[in-house]
Amino acid sequence: MPGSSRNVVITGLGPVTSIGMGCDALWASLTAGRSNVANRTLTVDLGKTVELPMAGMPPVESIAGLDRHFAFLAEQGCEGYRDLAYALHAVDLALNDARLDAHGGHYTRSRNNVGMVQAFEAPGVERTATRLFQLFSHGPPTDGPPPVYDLLAPSFYNMQAFLYVHVVAKAFGLRGFCTSVHNACTSGAFAIEVAAQHIRSGQADVMVVVGAEAFDTAVRLEWFRRLDLYARSGDSMRPFSADSTGFYVGEGGAAMVLESADHAARRRATPYAAYLGGAFAHQAWKQTIPDVRSAKLRDVIVEALGRTETDAASIDLIVPHGASTQLSDGYEAACLRKALAGKARDAVAAVYKPSVGHMLAASGIVETLCALLAMKNQSVPATLNAAKSESSLPVPLADKQIDRRVDTILKLSTGFTGHDAALIFRRA
Repeated sequence: MPGSSRNVVITGLGPVTSIGMGCDALWASLTAGRSNVANRTLTVDLGKTVELPMAGMPPVESIAGLDRHFAFLAEQGCEGYRDLAYALHAVDLALNDARLDAHGGHYTRSRNNVGMVQAFEAPGVERTATRLFQLFSHGPPTDGPPPVYDLLAPSFYNMQAFLYVHVVAKAFGLRGFCTSVHNACTSGAFAIEVAAQHIRSGQADVMVVVGAEAFDTAVRLEWFRRLDLYARSGDSMRPFSADSTGFYVGEGGAAMVLESADHAARRRATPYAAYLGGAFAHQAWKQTIPDVRSAKLRDVIVEALGRTETDAASIDLIVPHGASTQLSDGYEAACLRKALAGKARDAVAAVYKPSVGHMLAASGIVETLCALLAMKNQSVPATLNAAKSESSLPVPLADKQIDRRVDTILKLSTGFTGHDAALIFRRA
């Protein structure tokens, strides 16, 4: 809350995306309008594949520094887990960006209260599914079925979220409050709030939030495709457009370092922004579609503005969830229109999913990160494909780069099973 003695600021960003690793590389790609969307053929069942557009990561061997993360994961029994490797790389970048690391003496690995909140949608599922397909692709042995449990037991164990928390915390010696949240596509937003609350409570000075995603199979993506939510081509993801065919996913990861403002000031860190707070709710309705009648997101936006003492007229940049599906985008646009009531006359909107892909649980973190880079550079990059059709948003959707003042950001997230979130960030 404004005026609190435990104000929360963001001091480190760690993007690991298909269009750039690190803040400078990502920003250069956003402003150049780059994407790395291409069709990928993935196994969806025994003997069956599907071809889908995806903002995929480059080959792992081409990413500098990733090899040591894979080596560490192999030591932990998580060999080849790309999502965890991206998460480790993202935390590494964020800690370095914040100039906060054990090697520099800012915290001691053996004793500290640095915490972490993770956002993973389906930890371990990709590696387990891949191994299952491998076991059965050549048929069962002639002397009977394969010992599936014995062969998959380590993979089943690694599908538990606390294993992911353990591995990342161990890698960086984080010994404080470490946990994970699993609220579908709003997980990243909830992770930011949980981390901030822990700082405000006085139990920690520093918290890390991180999320990551990788797709080695189509076992999760086929569900989206059958629901007619997945984009049919790489250029048909058009946020808030009547001719959008859905979203494509993105691989990579993102991490942020949150600190108490006092702690950041003591070590002379330069914050990207202050996190003022937010509001969160659950619709308690359907699994895959929002309750458009209740318009719960409208109430969440109004509550977030009130709790943070933010006048809607002061908002400069709105970053909606922008899943590019007709129902979800329509729900967001209608709720924004009602909540803002025409007051955000100087605001513009930007959606980053077409650039980096929909990172599912990690989307709230990576898209907040992109927005904070816009604040740092006082410029809003164009939303890819926005120029191809009219937007249904109540504020202009940036269809070209706009150099302008960005002091206050409203970030929205919505998710399957009815989660809604609205976060407010202000220039520090």
